[in-house]
Amino acid sequence: MSEPQASAVAGEIPGNNRLALRRVARACRKAALATSLDGGPYVSLVTVAFDHDLSPILLLSRLADHTRNLLVDARVSLLLDGTDGHPNPQTGPRVTLTGIAMESGDPRLKARFLARHPGAALYAGFGDFSIWRVGLDRGHFVGGFGRAVWFDAPLVPFEDAASFQGGEEGWLAEINRDRPDLVSALAGVAGGDPQGGWQLVGLDPDGCEMGAAGTILRLAFEQPPAVGESPLMALQALAARQIT
Repeated sequence: MSEPQASAVAGEIPGNNRLALRRVARACRKAALATSLDGGPYVSLVTVAFDHDLSPILLLSRLADHTRNLLVDARVSLLLDGTDGHPNPQTGPRVTLTGIAMESGDPRLKARFLARHPGAALYAGFGDFSIWRVGLDRGHFVGGFGRAVWFDAPLVPFEDAASFQGGEEGWLAEINRDRPDLVSALAGVAGGDPQGGWQLVGLDPDGCEMGAAGTILRLAFEQPPAVGESPLMALQALAARQIT
């Protein structure tokens, strides 16, 4: 089953490598997942969402080989590829995240995954499917030749992640109710039809996501909100941006 493609408008990858890592990762809706099979590597394709602290969220079937592998050895690595559009992929950005995958019954994580992959609602309730969250150990950012750096977790400051986790639900409801014009403008900046009936479906410390008719669009914040601050001003700044 194919998923609609998302658009991401992030501008130039910033010189701040940690922030660049976060932007590249969050713009990706799929990843190569490496698990251990009989002591050797096994790589598969998965769709991915992210928690506010950048922990990957996966919806996995117990019938899949990668899930069977995780039940034996929970260590994982994910490759997130941001090189689309680069004539030479080696010059483009990519991110590797490593950590421990654990099955989770948290409805908040499932809601975040389905907000980003609405088509998955068709099978998310099947008995063999469940949500897995990857607790991160490290992240590796490659921004092209001569630009590669490792970071230890946390990749997002705890205070920033906690602020968005606590405020997201209320912010989404308020903005969708009171500022449909703003959401339409954001979708237009991201390359969508402003008249497409968009809803703001996700907010995190690095940006926002809009959804309509199964399509998801993403924009990265130019300047992330301060801890505890409503993202409204950051969203308004994005809506005013012109694509060149």
